[in-house]
Amino acid sequence: MRSVINWNVMGIFGILIIGFIIAGFLVPDNSKTDDGYPLDIFMWAMGGIFALSIGSIILYSTFTNRKRAFIENTWYDAPAKILDVSETGTYINNQPRLKFVLQVRSPVHPPCDVVHKQVIPLTSLATYSKGNTINVKVNPDNPEDILLV
Repeated sequence: MRSVINWNVMGIFGILIIGFIIAGFLVPDNSKTDDGYPLDIFMWAMGGIFALSIGSIILYSTFTNRKRAFIENTWYDAPAKILDVSETGTYINNQPRLKFVLQVRSPVHPPCDVVHKQVIPLTSLATYSKGNTINVKVNPDNPEDILLV
């Protein structure tokens, strides 16, 4: 699943960054924080921390989307039969991470059994039941490196 950036939230944080920077210039020179540090430097540091946070979120989303696009464009489509599915006990955002044993029939590799773990949305759990055939992306260099589509 591709990462989507909520630009409205980024705009709010952008306003906060600009506000901290402007406030750093507007405070009197001898103003101090409760701890005794210069208030203008504190304001600029807070603006910088917010800017670094926003920049890292945008970079992470960009790189993960590029990786996903690379996989979608260069890896092969293949059918995979679900031989076994079980829970790992891990939940991410209240969605289970499942362990699959799949029989993958790649167009460039001989059929093989692959163990794969992936977070699956609760709304699509019925699709991933034992005995079903699903579509996967297979790495052309390694038949055990797959991605559920």
